[in-house]
Amino acid sequence: MDKYPDKSVQMVVAYSPGAATDTQARIIAKYAKEYLGQEVVIVNKPGGGGQVGWNYFSSVKPDGYILSAYNLPHIITQPLVGNTSYDIDTFEPIVNWGGDPTVFAVRNDSQMKTLDDLINAAKESPGTMTIGNAGKFVGQHLAILLLENAAEIDVEDIPFKGSSEAISSLLGGHTDILAGNLSDIYRLGSEVRPLAIASEERHPFAPDVPTFKELGFPQVIMSTDRGIAAREGTPEEIIEKLEKSFLALLEDQEFLDEMEKAGADMLVMDRQQIKEEIDRRSKDYKELLKSIDIVD
Repeated sequence: MDKYPDKSVQMVVAYSPGAATDTQARIIAKYAKEYLGQEVVIVNKPGGGGQVGWNYFSSVKPDGYILSAYNLPHIITQPLVGNTSYDIDTFEPIVNWGGDPTVFAVRNDSQMKTLDDLINAAKESPGTMTIGNAGKFVGQHLAILLLENAAEIDVEDIPFKGSSEAISSLLGGHTDILAGNLSDIYRLGSEVRPLAIASEERHPFAPDVPTFKELGFPQVIMSTDRGIAAREGTPEEIIEKLEKSFLALLEDQEFLDEMEKAGADMLVMDRQQIKEEIDRRSKDYKELLKSIDIVD
């Protein structure tokens, strides 16, 4: 155990290159050798809103040489509603690095200027407005379900392999709206028009974007939180070394500056804090899925 790691460490990213999780994980990987002593190599396994990558991760050897980026609520909700080979216990959380509120946005040339325009259009033509997202039962999809329930509208949600594909579809004019990550919307700049953000308060990265809450839909609160996990069964000494190394990395000022340029909002939690957060959210998301008749 004292020699760990004595070779490079892989980190599975269950989304495409260029997506928010991938972009941020690669910034972490860039700084990792200084703190871990070995390179961290990103391995992309996109598909199914993350399920392809996490299904793969559920079968890897628990020796600390293949880690995974995780996304909340995805790794909690997807096993509740689908047939995955992983569940929340597959993941031994090490650190949480960030939070990323969901934003609804349209192309800058869209006729929709406000959330009211979206809701009115959806009521006029139920089931025809298309909203792209990063996959079934990821945070952005849950935000769509919450708005449908709260505003009593019916839209067509379009799941993609990840946020990169959902963004391309919006910019190409194939979908009407994007339910995306704030970090992606931030990087897209003037190409898109944000309509609302699913945070408790306006966000410093996008202070002009109103919250769903202030627009009359306090139920629509959702973000994608990201962190690093080892496989269930990984020796505790390895997990402790990884936690110490990554927590130190997450305080590196050059790293923090680079994350800010990428529009990545930091939400740092240690292992114990994440475990408590996952326990709390597991209860909350089960109640949410029951309330919108997704699970019994």
